[in-house]
Amino acid sequence: MIQPPGATDWVYASEVAELKGVFPVPEDIESDEWRPKSNAAMYPVIVGVVLTGILIVAGIAIAVLFTQLPTGEETLLGDGGLSYSEMLTTEATEMLADPDSRSRTVSTLKKDQVLELMAKRDDFYRARTKGGAEGWVAYDAVVPMYQLGGAEVREEMDPLYNPDHYVDVENARWSQLPDQVEESITVFQFVLQNSSRYEMTDLILLATIKDDKGSVLEKVEIAIEGVIPTEGRTFVGTLAGEEKDDPKRSLTSHSLDLEAEVDPELQLRYSDGVEVKMTTLNFTEANIDILELRAIPE
Repeated sequence: MIQPPGATDWVYASEVAELKGVFPVPEDIESDEWRPKSNAAMYPVIVGVVLTGILIVAGIAIAVLFTQLPTGEETLLGDGGLSYSEMLTTEATEMLADPDSRSRTVSTLKKDQVLELMAKRDDFYRARTKGGAEGWVAYDAVVPMYQLGGAEVREEMDPLYNPDHYVDVENARWSQLPDQVEESITVFQFVLQNSSRYEMTDLILLATIKDDKGSVLEKVEIAIEGVIPTEGRTFVGTLAGEEKDDPKRSLTSHSLDLEAEVDPELQLRYSDGVEVKMTTLNFTEANIDILELRAIPE
């Protein structure tokens, strides 16, 4: 736009007769369509472009962040940081010798102290400090690091903290042979079913013995050696020692098969069922429950 000499108004250069040849008006476009628009009309366009750019940059940053989030055993806080398989105390608490609030104290733990998960029993975790102290802490006194991850991480790591939720005792039954009755021995037979992606080990079962009225007569802990395979099942049996007086081992059939690959003669000393010495001989009911268990991290 220009202001001709002596004029008070601004006009388009193409509207001045002397300049029409320099700034011709296209014949196929209406005059209002080709005229430059004011800067104010461009503000919404500029703002839209800027906002779009910001959103694109933010989206890329978020995508990069998610690709860098740790999974599984990776650390949360960089090299040497916490991992999803560790726990952090939420308050100053006691590490106990046994999974019982009345048990003696092994170590006094500070708030925010890092612990390595060892096993779970009832409402306690067996844990180890960085200094090597090992004992039991109440589950509500710690926060498992995997809970800070996303849904996929929580699903992946949950069996490490709640292994008893993923192993079932199936087809439990018992028997007493005449020669075993004299020694107060009952043979329990059952199958262990593992629905998780982790191998399980360090299993301790609790046999609750009842009479025909449902009264509890006795409770016996049964320690099982060996591994329960991932997403699979295994029987449990008794492996006799090489010598008559050697202690017997309660062992999963899965682990027996692995050991027998090295020493096939082990199969000859293995029998189905777990031999348990009890004081109660005449009973009508026995419940087998998981008392303690540990998932093996990958």
